[in-house]
This record gives sequence, structure tokens and C-alpha cells, in this order.
Amino acid sequence: MQFSLNCTRRHVAQRLYRFTSKIAVDVDPTVISGLEQATLKPRKHPGIVKPNHLELPQQLGDTLRRIVGDHPVKKVLQDSQMLNSYIRSRHPPPTLAEIENKKKLIVEEVNAKMSLERLATLSEEEADRWKRKRELEINKRLSQRTYAWKPIEYGAYEAIVYAVARGAQEYAVLKRVLTELAQRDEQFKPRSYFDFGSGVGTGMWVASELWKENIFEYYNVDRSREMNELSELILRDGQENKQISLRNVFYRQFLPAIETKYDLVIISHTLFEMVDKAQREEVLLNLWRKCDGYMVIAEEGTRRGCELVNDARRFLLHIKDEELQGHTVAPCPHDLRCPRLKDLADRTPCNFPVKYAPLRLSSDNYGDRQTSLYSYAILKKGPVTDTSRPWPRIVRPTLVRSKHAICRLCTEEGKLQEVIFTKAKHGKSAYSCAKVSRWGDRLPMAVGPLQPSSQTTNPSKTDQPQDAELA
Repeated sequence: MQFSLNCTRRHVAQRLYRFTSKIAVDVDPTVISGLEQATLKPRKHPGIVKPNHLELPQQLGDTLRRIVGDHPVKKVLQDSQMLNSYIRSRHPPPTLAEIENKKKLIVEEVNAKMSLERLATLSEEEADRWKRKRELEINKRLSQRTYAWKPIEYGAYEAIVYAVARGAQEYAVLKRVLTELAQRDEQFKPRSYFDFGSGVGTGMWVASELWKENIFEYYNVDRSREMNELSELILRDGQENKQISLRNVFYRQFLPAIETKYDLVIISHTLFEMVDKAQREEVLLNLWRKCDGYMVIAEEGTRRGCELVNDARRFLLHIKDEELQGHTVAPCPHDLRCPRLKDLADRTPCNFPVKYAPLRLSSDNYGDRQTSLYSYAILKKGPVTDTSRPWPRIVRPTLVRSKHAICRLCTEEGKLQEVIFTKAKHGKSAYSCAKVSRWGDRLPMAVGPLQPSSQTTNPSKTDQPQDAELA
């Protein structure tokens, strides 16, 4: 990352003589200036992503309680918990290659138990019986080890259960993601909004809060007619005859064939519902063609959810058509493969937390804050224009200890790097920013490759041992 050349000589001297760490850290000069002149507090540095704690606006909460109507609250809550658990444990449909690989392993296991050499000792009738038994055993093991995927069907009652179970959680996730987008690009004022797999309209709730005065068209696509009807009812505050406050809200059950462009395109918690990779890529390509600004992809923060988001991101970034070229805005400070997915032995997903208050239907309903883990990607058409994109992202909780803070970062080189920040080694500005930053925030600095310790700039200290921080 190239910073302004107007840094004072004093700042340069600090970087040359203060740092004895093997890891180079170069804080954005404007951040250094703001911190030193007390016009910027460390807790409000530009890499902080907010909000951290979210709950539904009171009007939306009242509306969701209203639409539950006469349905037994206890049953709705039980079904909501079951639905949430099912969605969190969801896998995409297995591919034919995955099934074949599993079957090969199972056949080897069964062969060890039921050797084919035994056939030579059996009569023709016994051999046929033995083959059927062997085939049944193979199919039984295969069915036990293969995820039984099927699409979730939402009727009128199931749509209400979804709104109760997922409304507050998905609102919190999208509010945090879209707020980051608004903070990163203050000039972005979308005039049109497109949501594929819109569900009960959580994305529209957030977009209308952030850009209500700018958006003149909301286009929602969900294959469930009952979901669309419920989404529209929520916009009417649960009263069928009430006027919708938003302009030009449209609902469809299928992707439109027209090539209309939209400034903001969202596909949230929908990739798991597609039958195979081919369908996912077809839908993603269609949406990317409709995108004339930013595209947001969000899923559960499970390993499978993380893989789906990153597969979608890589697919869109590798499209050859020049008109469809784009780049990653967040969370990655690069367009390379996710470093967590490079190592097949590492089952840790790239995800981020957000705390939210679940919807309360009664005084008996628990109201404690919960944490949702989500994976996401924000993509933008065209070349990179954000000079802060290379700032490293904190990808696990910051460990604040006595006089040092440990940050696990994803860097612009597409690598995971651990940095132990101290005031003595990295300077007051870097240390003060690092110790107040949390999982999901960015650090307003460049984290460089390994460099020689300060002995190269201060020969009088050549006998001192070098720092031993790990990259």
C-alpha cells in the first residue's frame, strides 16, 4: 500500500529507530496525525467495523409479533429453534464425484469384511444371495455417510416460523455487512436494490434504513409465494390495508429475463438451497451481470457456508469477460484464494461474529443476547479505488495481555499472520489501534514482510538479540 509522501521526518525516524520487531508495521499517516493531535480516538479509528450489538427496530419487532397472530407461541418457538438448528447444520448437496469417492472407500471396507474370493466356494444360488447382501451393505453405509440434502419448502406457517427464528439474526448480519459497505464508500448512494432469495425481506429492511432516500426500486425474488406475501405484509406493519412506506417494491418467484442493472445486489442465506454447483454458478453469473455496483454474498459461518461464499467469490473474480471484471471489497484485503481454505487439513472457517437480541414473543421467551457467526463477501465491479483495501483484517479474537496485544490477521498477500503488537516495537499508534480492535475489524496500517531488526539502522546495538515474533 502506498501512503502519502508528506509524512514528517519525525514519523520516519520513529519507524526506523523504534521498531525492533521482525515484522514491519506502517500506520496510515492520517491516523497517526489524528491520534497525536487527539482529534481521533483509538476506539474510533477508520478500521473499526460497527455495529457490534444489534436488535430489531421496535416497529419491526412489533410487526413480527403481530403476524404470529393466533398461532400458539410455545409451538412457534419450538419450531423456530428446530429450524435454526437445521439451517446451521445444513450442507450443500453432495456432488457425484464426492459420492463416487465415498463409495470406493466403502467398497474397500466391505471387501475386507466380505471378500470376493469367497464366491468361488459358493453355489450359484448362494453366490447371488451373497452378492445381494453385499450390495445392501454398501448402499446402507453409503446412505449413512452421504448428506441427505433436500430443499426447504416454506408454506404460510413455515414462513412465519422462519421470520421468528431468523428475522433478528439475519437482520443483524446484513446490518453489519451493509453498514461496513456504507462506511467504506460514503459516496455510494444506491438507486436500485435486487435481492435473490429475499425470504421475509431482511435485506430490504436494512437497505431501506441506510439508503431509504436514495433507493427508488426494491426487487425481491423468492421461489416461495408465501414468503413473498409475508414479506409484503411485514412492510405493511402486519396490516393488509396499510400503505407501504417504501417506493416501488416488487416481488417475483423467478429471476427475470430482462437485463436491467441494479446498484446493489444481494444473495443472502440462499446458496445452500440450490441443487448443485452448476445451478449456483448459473445464478451467480446472472446476478453479477445485473450488478452495476456492489454485490453482497452472505451465509452461515460454518465451514460449509464459508466454502460456498469463497467458491462464489472465486467464480465471479475469474470470469474472463472484461465487462464483468471486479474485485473483493471485504472481508479479504486481496483477490487471492482464502488462506484458510488452502490447507485442507485446517477445518477452521473464515467467519465473523455479531451479537443480536432474538425476537421476544412473550415474557417467558428468553431475551439474552446471542452471537451469530457468518461468512460473507462484498464484491465491486471495476478496478480497485479504495486506498484502504490492503489494510489487514483481524480474523480471530484479539488477545490483549500486559503491555502487548496479539492479532491474527489476513494480509494483502493472502496469508494468515500473527503479530504481537507492543508500544516499544511498533510504536504508540500501532499498539493503541491494535489493542482496541476486535475480530472482524481492520487495522489501519500496512503489515510488511519480515525485516531486519533495528540493528541495521542503529549499529551501536548490533550485539542485541533479534525479536522472535512468529509470522
